[in-house]
Amino acid sequence: MSGSLGLENDAPESLAAPVGPFQPWRYLYRVPLLLILCVLGLPLLLLALAPGIRDIPAGGKPLWWRVQRRYARMLVAVLGMRLRVIGELPKPPYLVVSNHISWFDIPLLHALEPMWLVSKDSIRDWPIIGGIARAVGTIFIERGNEASRRRAGRRMTALLKRGSIVGVFPEAGIQPERGVGRFHARLMAPAMRAAVPVLPVAIRYWRNGDVHEERVFGPGTSFGGLLFSMLARPACEGQVIIGEPLSSLDAGRSELARRAQVQVTGMYGHAATR
Repeated sequence: MSGSLGLENDAPESLAAPVGPFQPWRYLYRVPLLLILCVLGLPLLLLALAPGIRDIPAGGKPLWWRVQRRYARMLVAVLGMRLRVIGELPKPPYLVVSNHISWFDIPLLHALEPMWLVSKDSIRDWPIIGGIARAVGTIFIERGNEASRRRAGRRMTALLKRGSIVGVFPEAGIQPERGVGRFHARLMAPAMRAAVPVLPVAIRYWRNGDVHEERVFGPGTSFGGLLFSMLARPACEGQVIIGEPLSSLDAGRSELARRAQVQVTGMYGHAATR
């Protein structure tokens, strides 16, 4: 990946695009498809994840991997997004560190590559997304609970040592404005303990420009409100931009977090524009 990556906290304003028109007629096909995906697709996903079935070979990958990624890609499409991947994933294991815009980020990352994602505990009880998160293996953290954070850290380290991919949103929350917030260094520790690389990844929602305001899960926004708003908007690209892996062996936590933030900030603001 060429070009210098700056530390600016905001993507250029020229990349911004207006919110797409609200078109309720889109409910006529998106809502039934979403219901089908939940009522019929989710039980099939759970079946593919069951012990004794999950590891059946399927085209060079275990069955659970094939079904989980296909389900995520179907969900992304039904939610009005076209997955666009820029760059290539390295060989596992590694810790994915990404900016965080919306709960849409979760199925988008699973559509890229099935992984263990670290998420706030409240998502466990959300309709649709909560059930899927529990099914595919999410590491839940209670905010402000040190014991919960330590348990999650140990679980992340064990998974990385086992060869899995783990993903975190190191901004530790969603900021309503466009751009990338400060990455919290403590979330780099599991990669350092497991001696695996950190992979910076930028997420952006794009339709002739950055439609951050349309997709952001900001203050005062409800899960249902954002869901039904998005189901009525024109389709957009869910861009996942993959950076260069960072060694977790030659830097401290703070420096590793800073380097990852530099990459994600640069990719968010400059890649995949046209």
